[in-house]
Amino acid sequence: MKKLTFIFIFFLSIVGYSQVTSSSITGFVKSNLGERLPGVTVQAIHTPTGTKYYGETDGAGGYSIPSIRPGGPYTVKVSYLGYKSSEITEINAPLGNAVTVNVVLSEEVNALKEVVVTKTTSNGVFSKGKTGASQQFSNRQLNAVPVLGSRSINSITKYNPNAGSNGSFGGQDSRYNNFTIDGSVFNNGFGLGSDTQAGGRTGSTAISLDAIEQLQINIAPYDVRQSGFTGSGINAVTRSGTNEIEGSVYNSFRNNKKTFVGRDAGDVTITPGKFDEKIWGARIGAPIIKDKLFFFGNFETIEKTQPATNWTSTGSPNAGALVSLPTYAQMQDLSNFMQQKFNYQTGPWENYDAVSESKKFLTRLDWNINDNHKVSLRYVYHDSSSDQLTSNSNSAGLGNRTSSALAMAFKNSGYVIQDNTRSIVLELNSKLSKKWSNNFIAGYDKQIENRGLQGGGVFPTIDIKNGSVNAPTLISLGLDPFTNGNKLDYSTLHFTDNVTGNFGKHTLVFGINYEKFISNNGFMPASNGVYVFNSIDDFKAAATASAANGNKPDLTKLPFSFQYRYSALPDGAEPLQVLKSDKFDLYAQDEIKVNDQLRLTFGLRASRVSFGDTALENPLVNTLTFLNGEKLNTGDMPDTQYLFEPRFGFNLDLYGDASTQLRGGTGIFTGRPPFVFLSNAVGNNGVLTGYIDASGPAIAAGGYGFTPNPAQYFTPSVATLPTQIDLAFTDKGFKFPQVWKSNIAIDQKLPFGFIGTLEGIFSKNINAVSYYNANFDKPIGNFSGPDNRPRYANTNNGVRINDNVSNAIVLTNTNEGYFYSTTFKLEYPYQNGLWGSIAYTYSGAYDLMNAGSTASGSWTGIRSVNGNNDFSTSISDNNTPSRIVGIIGYKITYGKDFGGSTSFNLGYIGEKTGAFSYTYSGDMNGDRISANDLIYVPKTPTEIRFQPLSVVSNGVTRVYTEAEQQLAFDSYIKQDSYLRNRRGQYVERNSNILPMLHRIDLSVTQDFYIKIGGKNNNFQFRADILNFTNFINKDWGISQRVTNRNVLSYSALVNNEPYYKLATQTDAAGNRFLIKDTYQKNANISDVWQAQFTLRYIFGK
Repeated sequence: MKKLTFIFIFFLSIVGYSQVTSSSITGFVKSNLGERLPGVTVQAIHTPTGTKYYGETDGAGGYSIPSIRPGGPYTVKVSYLGYKSSEITEINAPLGNAVTVNVVLSEEVNALKEVVVTKTTSNGVFSKGKTGASQQFSNRQLNAVPVLGSRSINSITKYNPNAGSNGSFGGQDSRYNNFTIDGSVFNNGFGLGSDTQAGGRTGSTAISLDAIEQLQINIAPYDVRQSGFTGSGINAVTRSGTNEIEGSVYNSFRNNKKTFVGRDAGDVTITPGKFDEKIWGARIGAPIIKDKLFFFGNFETIEKTQPATNWTSTGSPNAGALVSLPTYAQMQDLSNFMQQKFNYQTGPWENYDAVSESKKFLTRLDWNINDNHKVSLRYVYHDSSSDQLTSNSNSAGLGNRTSSALAMAFKNSGYVIQDNTRSIVLELNSKLSKKWSNNFIAGYDKQIENRGLQGGGVFPTIDIKNGSVNAPTLISLGLDPFTNGNKLDYSTLHFTDNVTGNFGKHTLVFGINYEKFISNNGFMPASNGVYVFNSIDDFKAAATASAANGNKPDLTKLPFSFQYRYSALPDGAEPLQVLKSDKFDLYAQDEIKVNDQLRLTFGLRASRVSFGDTALENPLVNTLTFLNGEKLNTGDMPDTQYLFEPRFGFNLDLYGDASTQLRGGTGIFTGRPPFVFLSNAVGNNGVLTGYIDASGPAIAAGGYGFTPNPAQYFTPSVATLPTQIDLAFTDKGFKFPQVWKSNIAIDQKLPFGFIGTLEGIFSKNINAVSYYNANFDKPIGNFSGPDNRPRYANTNNGVRINDNVSNAIVLTNTNEGYFYSTTFKLEYPYQNGLWGSIAYTYSGAYDLMNAGSTASGSWTGIRSVNGNNDFSTSISDNNTPSRIVGIIGYKITYGKDFGGSTSFNLGYIGEKTGAFSYTYSGDMNGDRISANDLIYVPKTPTEIRFQPLSVVSNGVTRVYTEAEQQLAFDSYIKQDSYLRNRRGQYVERNSNILPMLHRIDLSVTQDFYIKIGGKNNNFQFRADILNFTNFINKDWGISQRVTNRNVLSYSALVNNEPYYKLATQTDAAGNRFLIKDTYQKNANISDVWQAQFTLRYIFGK
């Protein structure tokens, strides 16, 4: 029967990206004479629930109890005939780690009574199963970290030494992390936005930190069960009910009053906009049947109003430190103009609010069927929404529309994003025999991420330049170009099964995995119409003429460019992009206990990835020839791929006393790409949608004048395959991302209870993501002068191989790119109320490019010298070269039946982040892409040419001559630590980075409790202060920004030599002058201290 049960459970499972949800207890049992005792029964009891786990020693006296629930405390009981039983209490098991509990039994004739030992809590550092780079956060640490708003998992993971900006780890895009809750995939799987986890697009999370029991971050684990990432695997397990009724009710709140927000950022006094956040939550755990069946539930709701932007217009009565180039009068005039001509409400452009809402609940049942079988069931429900600013992407329109020194947009140009999650997971842990155990996980997750409007309705996007053809965006109005028709839902069905066998020196793991992903995406960028005008006057003239003629297209004042996408399906049906993917894994692993001191782990994971045939073939594309004679087919999906992940890890207890531990390993890790990358090719095929992309003479020829209703005039009356198309492809040989990671580390116990760690990590890309444009034509020549880079045709048809194809962006792989880091860490495990750690990491991250959400936007986002099909390895967007993180906590407890406790916790992060590239504003090399060309740094002031520049400052106009700009730019180069060493050369991508920023956060918690019926009733007040450094000193904790990364604006081409205009900057008084500083200090709500208060009632614990 046991064999049948084993076979049934093993082959029942099929699973996706499995992660560890449990812990284990291992060790040896010896006699007091040093003899290894075989056949000893070892029992581990989870004290809060009475759950029992069993093991038995082998011939060498070793035992292993796998698949126990993380946390504790546990009591380990050991009994053997002829020996006095032994009991070890207060054992805590960190998630994903093996706790070593060695037991010495005394002969019964010599023992007076049962031996009871209290064991020091394990923190996971000295674990014989630990090989790679990982970090555990206990429930104590999760509760201690200072936070504002809802306590999200991101507020914890940022304290990992290898974390970077925007949730990145190990130099990888944050979307290459794998986030699991209770072993169930909980990712932002489609990959819009930058957050790893479900719910992140709205600045929320789908699960409250109050429901999390433990958290584990794995950068380079060598356990083959952990996969699905090239950055980090983030595993969390939720709380469960116990034999006691316990829970809490809480309310957190903050607003813009002086009690909660500072006012002084250096010498600048800020006036915070409207800000208000309220969080209500509750949790409860209880037994349904003591020792058998338990319930846990959590509910949380968040309502937040905050300033949408800190930028103000030039001459604004609300001016702050962030002043943008458009004037208050220009913005007011355009707002009034739109209301009068089209009854379109733009909304405000400064000092307006963004609203976010989140509602979530979680329920969990745990059932101890018997001592051999335990099952849990968890369900998550989350709805959230958040106001967003209009996109800065230039894949539709001119881009760079908002939140900069150069451009502003209006509130109603923005949109509302939804991020709604439904998730259910079932886990079954079974002890099949004395040697074999099984873990089975099944889950289903669905996410809905549709967009809505903030106000104003659907209106064409209008990007207005600052008066010349080569100028960047000055003002943008109308609806965001990526919102109309933007709908998304996706689901993941996944199963996991791991079978573990313990055979003395060998612990074997066998696993089978399956995941099915389906997405439905309605994405029609520019379906509201996108116009670019050279000046405000040009737009107003065209709009006035159209309004006077019944809103028909105006052909008297034509736009600079026009883009419009429409459904090419019969009756204008919704052009949904459907993507289906299946991933099937097999893996095996052997952990070898060579001796008491050395453990080796060998494993291999094999994956098969296939895609559903959802792409549509376009006959027109089959007739076209692309770059280097390439033929492409929109009906092609990537071939079925086979991927392998060999792993090796080791752990050596150098002296056998757990005082010095040497560990490390090497292996390949496979992640998943954001599936939007592949969905782009399914949607951009010229079959689902038609696309008009016109500029120059094509505007007049097509009659594409301004109208507020482009759909009425430019959508074909009869659905036919369009002749003007925008294409995306996926290389048939495209493979899921893979990296080869290696690490070596030493952990050392130090005097006074400290632990020191020195760890090095190196990873090399095997299959990274890259793009090229197969329809991008060759340059037509080179510039004259010192900057003799290739020059392109500067017309749409001139830069295209096929004139009727706007783009043909191909998703492919590259093995270029690598990451390295060295970390020094000092840790003090919890003792007598005190705990903490501090770490310094020096690292470097290099890659080819940083992909966005759209194929065309990813390609146009490349920064290059020779054109965006010719670029090389350079510093990554995710580079964080220096990082210091630290956490320290101290808790004082006093009183017995009536008493309390006071806790102080500090979190510190000092880091260099925010890599940026110096590029020209405008289209310098004529490739029809704005702001992508890396600048040339002149050897002398006169080596590059300038045209006169007119600057208005506080109502006074000044014209700067060429000589003045040359000298000013030379002075700028001298003060910039990077540029002054690049004279006579081109700058490199991401060559500069923001200065080191140091910030300390503080949380203080005061508890008062009274015991009633032997149970605590705890009343808690908590204050969290972020940027506590600014609270101490107004000059501390202030961030800096790049004054202008487009330091030179391309102006004209004279005698085949480019001419420029120098950028300007504005001081706090509103004075505008030629740029002179690489960085300027910020002065907004993010740069002053902010506080949050929490009131909580805790019962039953």
